[in-house]
Amino acid sequence: MLVVAILSQPTKAQENHTKDTAENKSLVSYLKEGEISGHIRNYFLTTENNRGNDYHANAIGGVLSYETKSYKGFQLGVSGIFTYKVFSSDLNKPYDQTNKSSRWEQELFDVNHKDNFKDLDRLEELYIKYHWKNSYVTYGKIPVEYTPLLNKSDGRMKPFAFQGGWLHHKDEKFQADIAWIHRVSPRSMTEWFPMEEVIGLTDNGYLPNGEKAEYEETTHSQGLATVHLGKEFKNLKANFWNFHLDKFINTSWLQLEFAKKNWELGMIYTYQIPDAHQKKLAYENRYVQPNENGQVASFMLKYKNGASQIKAAYSKSFESGKYLFPKELGRDQFYTSMPRSRIEGLGGVDVFAIGYQYNWKHLFLNVDATTIYGAAIDDYKLNKYNIDDYYQINTRLHYEFSDFLKGLHIELLYVWKQNKSEHNTKLVAQRSDYNQLNLITNFNF
Repeated sequence: MLVVAILSQPTKAQENHTKDTAENKSLVSYLKEGEISGHIRNYFLTTENNRGNDYHANAIGGVLSYETKSYKGFQLGVSGIFTYKVFSSDLNKPYDQTNKSSRWEQELFDVNHKDNFKDLDRLEELYIKYHWKNSYVTYGKIPVEYTPLLNKSDGRMKPFAFQGGWLHHKDEKFQADIAWIHRVSPRSMTEWFPMEEVIGLTDNGYLPNGEKAEYEETTHSQGLATVHLGKEFKNLKANFWNFHLDKFINTSWLQLEFAKKNWELGMIYTYQIPDAHQKKLAYENRYVQPNENGQVASFMLKYKNGASQIKAAYSKSFESGKYLFPKELGRDQFYTSMPRSRIEGLGGVDVFAIGYQYNWKHLFLNVDATTIYGAAIDDYKLNKYNIDDYYQINTRLHYEFSDFLKGLHIELLYVWKQNKSEHNTKLVAQRSDYNQLNLITNFNF
């Protein structure tokens, strides 16, 4: 409202026709020269469940962002997001004998307020930034740089949003980031939460003894600290991230990628250490057990030939512990990760994936398939959410318009997911044994 009020004020003619330079421009002038951007988004989603109810929903919404022109290195930014339901089935109808209702379709709106389909607004960003050369420091509700764990994951109407501080430096071959995040608005939610309240909002999963975990709002974490160092060589990219979630867990992530001619090879190794505070908590309130050390190694081989490319990937989550990262903060980006399929919560599993991509001038085709081995039902020591091994295939068509309709993108994503052995309602409800169609239309400006 303040920005709109300022922009609506008429500017006075400068006396004596002074030269229009950075030294004599008014605040109003700088605000008027800022940049406005955003998008309008329509998302239709329907899920056909093999056992239980089928659901569908259509949501429409958008984002409007504004960033001032730089003044002596300083900028201000603000962004808002909104969502409305166009139509849907009864998303709160219980899924057969379980107490679960729609999962995927409800995520288009607000999973914390499942009867609210209209008042779905969120202040996405509100920050101050100071930049110099190729570096900047920013604080507030901020847009974050890419990380393989803490990320926006904007595959719904509302992505993950973060509040805190971020220091970023980048030159031709080196990049460094230091960040502190202390408030989060998770994907598919409208409210902002301090770190001590946000962890565990979605699903606490199971303890190693098979009982339900209860760590939501039991650990007074101050925030998440992130450090990133990246270096580019002739054919090699090396990146190291460290994520320390206060009083919960520390995660180190090393990623190496080598590219030459038509070939690309990648390797990821990540290792986790529980925070000492977890040992002080009651057993049922622990996010991670003191003797757990999640480890994952992930490998990728890719071949490009003209407009097509093929990829093969493998990830191993070791038996030393479940690999954990709060679902309220982002989604893991291993080489085998894809929409509706992640490693988080699993240990002692092997994941295989293959993918094919082809692009015409404006049309892109992706087909990705994955399978998991070793996720044993009722093995809660290594299976936080008690899932079964499964097969999954994602088929994606993406078209980008040009000329008069430049900025318009249409995407069609079809997901098929099937458990390998267990098919009872409790185990598959809203997690597997389904066919799903996602039709997403974006107009970016």
